Amino acid sequence: MSFCRPCCVILTGTLTNMMFAVGIAVFAALGYCIRPWRSLAIAVNSPGALLFLLCLTLPESPRWLYAQGLTRKAEEVMEYLALRNGKAGATVKLKPCAGALRTGDAKHGLSDLVRHPVLRWRTVILMFVWYACSLVYYGLTMNASEQKGNRYVNVAMYGLVELPAYPLCMYFINKPWAGRRKTTAGFLMFAGSSCLVTMFLSDSFDSWINITSLALLGKLMISAAFNIVYIYTSELYPTVIRNAGLGVCSMSCRFGGIFAPFVPSMKSLHQSMPFVVFGLTGISAGCLDLLLPETLNKPIAETIEDLHTPVYQRIVEKEVYPFGEDKSNSKHKAQR
Repeated sequence: MSFCRPCCVILTGTLTNMMFAVGIAVFAALGYCIRPWRSLAIAVNSPGALLFLLCLTLPESPRWLYAQGLTRKAEEVMEYLALRNGKAGATVKLKPCAGALRTGDAKHGLSDLVRHPVLRWRTVILMFVWYACSLVYYGLTMNASEQKGNRYVNVAMYGLVELPAYPLCMYFINKPWAGRRKTTAGFLMFAGSSCLVTMFLSDSFDSWINITSLALLGKLMISAAFNIVYIYTSELYPTVIRNAGLGVCSMSCRFGGIFAPFVPSMKSLHQSMPFVVFGLTGISAGCLDLLLPETLNKPIAETIEDLHTPVYQRIVEKEVYPFGEDKSNSKHKAQR
C-alpha cells in the first residue's frame, strides 16, 4: 500500500483481496482434479515459493523510512520509483518528519499498543473485528461442504459469490455518508443477520430464500467487511506502529481461522447452531466497529504524537475548524 498514491490505495487493496475469491474457486477445481490430499496440498502451496522470491525484489516502504527519520533513504526509494515510472532524473526532497525517530530514542514496538490509551482500545476492538471476519468467512466456506449437492460446486460457489462484494466496497467506502466505519459495521451486521435468519428455515423449505441462499448472502457480506478491514486498519495505525498493529490483528484473525472448522460440527446440537454462532459474532463485531473513528478524507498519522492533533481525532460532539474560528464567528463574518 505504501507504494500507491492515495487515490489508488482502495483499488489496489480491493484487487489484492479479490484473489481470495479466485483462489477458493481455483482450489475447488484443483480438488476435483487432484483427489489425494497430499498431492493437492503440494499443488496449492508450491506457487507460494515463487511469490516469496518476488517479494525480495521490492524496495523498503518510503513512508516507513520517512517515519523512522531515514529521510535520505526514503528519497532514494522515491527516486527509484520515479525512474521506473519513466521520470528519469527526478529529484525528491523531503522535509524532516516532525515526530521522526531520532538517535537515542526508544524504538516503537508492541508495547506502544498497550501503553497508549488510544491505540490500546483501537487494538482491542480491531482484534475482535478481525477475529469475527475470519471466523465467519472461513466458517461459512468450510460449511459449504456440508450443504446439499456437489461439494466441489458448493465450495466454488462460495468463492465466486465474493466477487460482487468488491465493487460494493469501492463504492461505499468513498462516500461521505458511509465511509470506512459505517460500511464495515453495516456489512458485518448484514452478514450476521443473514446467518441468524436461517434459524427460522428448514432444509425442506422449497423457495429461493433458503439456508443456502442466505449463507451465500452472508458470505458476500462478510467478504466485503473483510476487504475493508484491511484498508481501514492500516489507516487507523500511525506509520511507526502500523506493522505491529497489523501483526496483532492478523494474529487474532488466525484464531478465528483455527476455530472456524469446529463450528460446523455444532450441528449435532442443533441444525442452525453454526449459523447462530456466525450471526452473533458478526453483529457484535459490527456494533463494536462503530466505536472506531472515521478515516475517510483524513491524513494518515505518521507518528503516535499525531494522534493527539484534532484532525486525527473522532469528531462527534463538535466540529474542529482548522483556523481556530468557531461557527458563530464564521456566521458573524458572513453577515458582515
